[in-house]
Amino acid sequence: MMYIDNVKFAKNKQETHGEIDISKVERIQEIDAYSGFIKYSINGDVDKSNRPILVLNVCGKITTLCQSCLDPVEINLDSSTVVTIFFNEDKLDAALFSDENSDVEDAVLAEEEFDVMNLVEDEIIICLPYTSKHDDCDGLEYHDDVKSPFGILKDII
Repeated sequence: MMYIDNVKFAKNKQETHGEIDISKVERIQEIDAYSGFIKYSINGDVDKSNRPILVLNVCGKITTLCQSCLDPVEINLDSSTVVTIFFNEDKLDAALFSDENSDVEDAVLAEEEFDVMNLVEDEIIICLPYTSKHDDCDGLEYHDDVKSPFGILKDII
């Protein structure tokens, strides 16, 4: 676990980076049996409205089983997100849900003990495909040579 004061981190333009073995991330393993490493970086800054922001980047290759053919499939993740920090929930909600002209992609509340790994894990989960499968997968082929009981009716009619 890594905690930061997200406002100070952003305003002081601090940076942190690392790599996660997603086979050891319980929240991700609950979704599917993924393996691989994801690199992340978080850079603090302020936006044009002088709001503190965190620029989050995640990238890497992960592997799981194709849900069509059950062979391993490699998934490339490459995402960059700007997370705006708000000091109260009403402004955060307005920026994310009410204001149609909002330039806010994602947002969090100001915290002195902000969980960095939770933010990174959330971003990885958002980037995961709904269904893990090869782009050109035909899936498993199933051939059943058993004759249909209705075949007899066809011959009678």
